[in-house]
Amino acid sequence: MSLNEKTVNLSLVEKNNPVTSTPAIFDESQIMMKKKQKEDKPIIKKSIADIIPVIDLTANGFIELRNGEFMEILQLTTKDVYSLNEEDKNLNIYSFAFFLQSYLEDMKIVPLNFPVDTTIQQQHIQRKLERTDNQLYVPFLKKKLEELRFIEKNRTNREYYLFLYSESEFTLKNKAIQVERLLQRTTPISLLSEEKKIAILYKLNNLNSKTK
Repeated sequence: MSLNEKTVNLSLVEKNNPVTSTPAIFDESQIMMKKKQKEDKPIIKKSIADIIPVIDLTANGFIELRNGEFMEILQLTTKDVYSLNEEDKNLNIYSFAFFLQSYLEDMKIVPLNFPVDTTIQQQHIQRKLERTDNQLYVPFLKKKLEELRFIEKNRTNREYYLFLYSESEFTLKNKAIQVERLLQRTTPISLLSEEKKIAILYKLNNLNSKTK
């Protein structure tokens, strides 16, 4: 039998007896897919410093953000509008509404609870205790000192802060001046120290803490 005849017979056998294809035991495509899935896993940040948007404080006291912008924190001097008469209450409400309509830049009002700071009062009472010559005053002064310590430990003040944002420190400073001018009549703002700003940032990232 010639080689050509063998080839023809082999083709006829394969045609009359088709073999169903079975998946290969060793499939390289599955390995490549698993390898790709491993490569696509999100990168986990190593520390909280890589997660929070704050980078540093600038020489001007502004907060540098990770996105290239700058932030300023101002404290709003609040008041109890319910204790005011109707005319003064409406004046304060309308003035603040005018500020919200006039200032169109990005901002955020953040309320935070901070412990009541009675350090100065405690120091004053402590000096009285050390200098008094009348022993009748001692029990009263000690009781007052304990009251101040209790207030500082168990009570908090609700404080309101205004967050301003800008792409440059110069523009941010001008925005702070504009806000101060708009709010000076009804809700004056207070400039904060760097320590206070750091305490606010700490509080925002640790809401259950009791930062002083």
